[in-house]
Amino acid sequence: MSVKRWMYQVLYRIGAPWEGGVRENLVQLLEVEKRLSPDEQKTVLDMGCGSGTCSVYLAEHGFEVTGVDFTPIALRKARQAATAAGVTDRCRFVRGDLRSSRIPGVEGTYDLIVDFGTLDDLTGQDRLDMAANIRRHSHPGTLVVLWCFYSKGDQDLPVFRYSGVSRALSGLRPGEEQELFGEDFTIERLAEPPVDSKMACFLMTRR
Repeated sequence: MSVKRWMYQVLYRIGAPWEGGVRENLVQLLEVEKRLSPDEQKTVLDMGCGSGTCSVYLAEHGFEVTGVDFTPIALRKARQAATAAGVTDRCRFVRGDLRSSRIPGVEGTYDLIVDFGTLDDLTGQDRLDMAANIRRHSHPGTLVVLWCFYSKGDQDLPVFRYSGVSRALSGLRPGEEQELFGEDFTIERLAEPPVDSKMACFLMTRR
């Protein structure tokens, strides 16, 4: 097991800093702006679902969700959350490597793909391979919600901190989203997080 994978196992045991409520961008797009709808985006792929908060939230709103993560502890939490919310008929979780060209239990394409902080945690070929999976599992009209740290190379950041932006986190460098996805997606940067936050959320539409 790599150091990073071991670290995630430990963090999910003690309570990872990103565990908590549903991501605000998702709530804004679904409940406020009405840009997401289970009538139009019926099937969802949650890439790096962690303990399942966003997957369960979407299932509660009528979407059919497949969540993928490599961390057994997180997946156990996710399944427990789905059971507690009564959405196991619309929400399933599979263990898989998002860098792999084949993820058992993830077949075909999806209407909505969400990634809150997974792609930006990968580097080099691993990042390219996950980006390829986003393309592989999307079709024309698929929406992708991509949240990331967006400050790679910023020397003004602290070297490391438990939560928030730091140089220890890989992050996407400004413009990298266009390099990874611009050929196949129309990319819109959402208003939140704000530009000066060192974070970004993009809504991408597959052409």
